Amino acid sequence: MEPSNLTRRLKDLEDNIKKDFALLKDYEDALRDEDDPRRKGKYNRAIEQLRESANRYQQEYDQLHQQITGEPTVQMQSVAIQLQQMNNGLDRLSAGQKAIYANINNLRQGLLAHYEAGEKNIISAITNQLNESQVTTISALLDAIEANQVSDAEMQKILPSIQEGLIILQQRGVTLPVSQEEIVEVINAPQMDFKHRLKVAVPIIPFILDYEGELELGTGINLKEALKQFRARLIGG
Repeated sequence: MEPSNLTRRLKDLEDNIKKDFALLKDYEDALRDEDDPRRKGKYNRAIEQLRESANRYQQEYDQLHQQITGEPTVQMQSVAIQLQQMNNGLDRLSAGQKAIYANINNLRQGLLAHYEAGEKNIISAITNQLNESQVTTISALLDAIEANQVSDAEMQKILPSIQEGLIILQQRGVTLPVSQEEIVEVINAPQMDFKHRLKVAVPIIPFILDYEGELELGTGINLKEALKQFRARLIGG
């Protein structure tokens, strides 16, 4: 290959690596502050595409390297360093995301322990859409309900407000991770005690709040504020 062609191909390769490495840094910064599972999934798919690009760049670099006789040029060495930096960044990000997923999966499994076998599929489908902060808060609230740290009066307010929130979501065509009829059937089941019905309903709260920030319901309770107060009380206690 003519030296000029080799130089041009190396320059193009170097530019592409620089652009993708900058994108990788942007995704890394975005993931650090992102807790929405859907947006995280989008970023992770984009990062996988960068991994595929890095593999192609490596193949092209190897092909060009074979055409060099003698010592690698300064430009070749520079491209090799940038490729290594990009691969290191991808490996670091991948390891970090795996650790995060392992942690939230453990939290979700712990949350499922609050439910009976027949309910776990429903609850699992719901909690798979919750971020780490939401799962932690819901788990703490479930612990408090089971430990009788939530008064009967509070429970008597929260459950009807969730039921009303579900009706509003249904009326406005909001899709939930599971059939809304399944959820309503469980939380309205007359044979189930009130506390357990509330436990089944609690994981739905983030979906109600996501749809309409501070949803003021006819029951007179603000779910977002109530959840914040419970969290403060549990942390303080």
